[in-house]
Amino acid sequence: MLSPEMRLGQRYRLIERIAVGGMGEVWRAEDTVLERQVAVKALLPALLNEPGFAKRFAAEAKTVAALTHPCIVGVHDYGEAPLPSGDSTAYLVMEYVEGRSLYDLISQRGRLDPSELMPIVGAVAEALGHAHDHGVIHRDIKPGNILVRDRDGRAVLTDFGIARSGSSGDLTATGAVMGTASYIAPEQAEGTGVLPASDMYSLGVVAYHGLTGQRPFDAENPIELALHHVRTPAPPLPDDLPAGVRAFVERAMTKDPVQRFGTAAEMASAARAALTAGPPTSLMNAPPAAPPSAGVVGMGGPTAAVAEPGPPQGRPGEVNLGAPAAAPPGRGVSGTLLGALIGVVALVLAGGIVWLLLLNADGGESGSGTEDTVTEDSGEESTPEEETEPPETPSDPPSDDEGGPPGHECLDPDSDLCEG
Repeated sequence: MLSPEMRLGQRYRLIERIAVGGMGEVWRAEDTVLERQVAVKALLPALLNEPGFAKRFAAEAKTVAALTHPCIVGVHDYGEAPLPSGDSTAYLVMEYVEGRSLYDLISQRGRLDPSELMPIVGAVAEALGHAHDHGVIHRDIKPGNILVRDRDGRAVLTDFGIARSGSSGDLTATGAVMGTASYIAPEQAEGTGVLPASDMYSLGVVAYHGLTGQRPFDAENPIELALHHVRTPAPPLPDDLPAGVRAFVERAMTKDPVQRFGTAAEMASAARAALTAGPPTSLMNAPPAAPPSAGVVGMGGPTAAVAEPGPPQGRPGEVNLGAPAAAPPGRGVSGTLLGALIGVVALVLAGGIVWLLLLNADGGESGSGTEDTVTEDSGEESTPEEETEPPETPSDPPSDDEGGPPGHECLDPDSDLCEG
């Protein structure tokens, strides 16, 4: 169809063919007006014979040309040109990237180191985020459409030729399946609709391919291969890969688009963090260990000043809310009750002994005629305190008329003991 030295639009001189795809050819060319190298993608003439295709392609070229991002190949021009065969072609003029495709790197080296591949995946996800924000879905993410610059190793996403945008619609008829079967998303293979999450699934397959050196599924024909993406779980990744990288790929390749990353920007952040991220955990994180300072509950405020922590108390895992410390071993509830009972018994025994001694003392004093009796006038019984108080000292010395023994005071004059 095309040949070297041919000029398109009387401006772009073709130099060498660098790629061939299902929709056309890609050539390295020279912009004779601006004197710079460019990449020209010329579509197959048969595509222009489809009703409305040229119009949709022109609208898509304008949409993609509006995407300005360092990780997206820029589109410079669009045109249509006649061919020597009498047919005509439509072409896109794009930025020429000096480098190799990711497909070439995988083919030459097999497995790529995660530290080299994950930044490439993150850059492509960032480019997809920019395209999705502008209503453009790529629909054909694969290693051959990811270029790696020689000068800085930056990844660049190219070939939006079958992209879909909200403004121009699809480049193909309704119900047609577009994309490469080895990297196609389940919903894309079923023809139920293409979503931004479809690009994320395809990028997850690209990551799987680069990390293992092989695609997750193989089949004899594209239809069987597409059905694997719909029904078959991907084989597990090697255990020698970082846990965060494995978790990233597994989430990106989830069959349900709702369970993938929410946005391509989120996917880009996850790709960069995957090298140092740990394995996925439960949504309910384990509660933190209890602090060594007993009686302090963290409420998000400044740390309270506490005394020097003592030995750990209670069983492991218990949270001390400031309750009194537990009694030492052997002094629990049963030990305290036993001590109280012993004290009560001791008091009862001591009271009984005192009572018996008082009874014996009362009997002895009554026989000797020296007991102080209860006064009949008051009718009150003398208390032990009254019995033990020393006798009052009379102000005057006792007279002989009182009849009592010297040193004895009669407490009741009417008592028989006070008679002479």
